[in-house]
Amino acid sequence: MDADLYARAIEYEKLTQVIYQSILDKEGVKNIQVQHNEIVEGKSGVGHQIDVLWRFEQAGVKHSILVECKNYSSAITLEKIRNFFAVLHDIGNVRGIMVTRIGYQESVKRFASFYGIDLKLLREPTEDDWKGKIKDVKLNLIIKSAVSAVTKPITVEMFIRPSSKEQEARLKQAQNVGGLSIVAGPELQFLDKAGVSATEEMCWWLPKQLKVLEKGPGGPYEQVIELQGKYANCPVNGKNELIEVISLKVKYYVEEMRSEIAIHGDDIVRAILKDFPSGNVEHVQKR
Repeated sequence: MDADLYARAIEYEKLTQVIYQSILDKEGVKNIQVQHNEIVEGKSGVGHQIDVLWRFEQAGVKHSILVECKNYSSAITLEKIRNFFAVLHDIGNVRGIMVTRIGYQESVKRFASFYGIDLKLLREPTEDDWKGKIKDVKLNLIIKSAVSAVTKPITVEMFIRPSSKEQEARLKQAQNVGGLSIVAGPELQFLDKAGVSATEEMCWWLPKQLKVLEKGPGGPYEQVIELQGKYANCPVNGKNELIEVISLKVKYYVEEMRSEIAIHGDDIVRAILKDFPSGNVEHVQKR
């Protein structure tokens, strides 16, 4: 085997190793490492080079899975499966899997079925694999958001409701002497009746309430946000009081950004693993 063929064979074996490790991880099987290029001694005392293998113990019984990789450009012949069967027989108490790109001759299929050897296809996807599936997707993204800038600020008017006549009197008195204000800054959080935080900070909460998707770029736009059970700390004559906030009137501007994303199937699917007798896809390896 020349150097180039050998390198491709090793690459194929390592791809098989990655595929089966991914399958075990996906199935939640823990503490099993899929190994590459291991020597396993048979009952005859002869050491056999195994392309890919993993071992596990179940109900006190040790099991081994041996994988023979054939990076061939033609169908596997009976000679190859018989050679692999001899290795499995010599080692004993193992399960065998043969993996190749193109396929297997009919005699190989019958031989493998009789002796319990799994036949798999592992290769890059072809156009036939994409039939009935979406291969390429183009996304046109339109991203709208409220502008927060010096020249186009978000402004908020807050409407409050006193909880009692006594509180209403205090608010009017504070307003008359200029001692009533609620600073609706970016760190403001609305509270519940017990004074516990009921929303995120204003800088995160407010943009989620604005209906920017319904607006074109520009502005200013105006939106009223009705609130229930929301309160704010308000300094009244030098002392904080919980004041119920019933609504907000927000004025804001909208900016729009456009972007295009193309997703190609060939860029995300590296290889597929199929069961040869049934043709069922067992695993898709993504880049």
